[in-house]
Amino acid sequence: MTTSPATTADFIGTWRLLDYSFVHDDGVIEKPWGTDVRGYLIYSAEGYMSGNLGPARRKRGVIERISPDPASTDRPRRNRSYIAYTGRYTIEGDKVIHHVEASLFPHWVGRPEVRNYKFEGDRLTLRTGPLKQARHTMVAQLVWERVQEECVQESASYAE
Repeated sequence: MTTSPATTADFIGTWRLLDYSFVHDDGVIEKPWGTDVRGYLIYSAEGYMSGNLGPARRKRGVIERISPDPASTDRPRRNRSYIAYTGRYTIEGDKVIHHVEASLFPHWVGRPEVRNYKFEGDRLTLRTGPLKQARHTMVAQLVWERVQEECVQESASYAE
């Protein structure tokens, strides 16, 4: 997904979630949380990462089953209404690997979450490898925007 391999320095910082989509092999683009999403991804200079993301308006105590067509049962699945995990990260070529040490999903702990990456200005796009979903294959795509330093300084003034 990128023309030249990135370095750790390219990732370091805080990233705000702009978009979360499933890109299906049949061309369908699905937004499981709608267009209003929230989340942050943080990469530290010490080699750790932390990601927290979900829909901006989460329903309390509800597990939803979703499908791109409400009348269809073609692709039903449990809607993960929040994702949170943390651990070390490494960069290998055009992939960033999140080595999960703690997660909202216990089965993620101890396994690598591999993401293809692409930088475009202050935007970082991460994509999973192909995921099998019923009779279809898809990738999860997340678009992040680097949080600018002036936002950090603004936040710091509130603490004083």
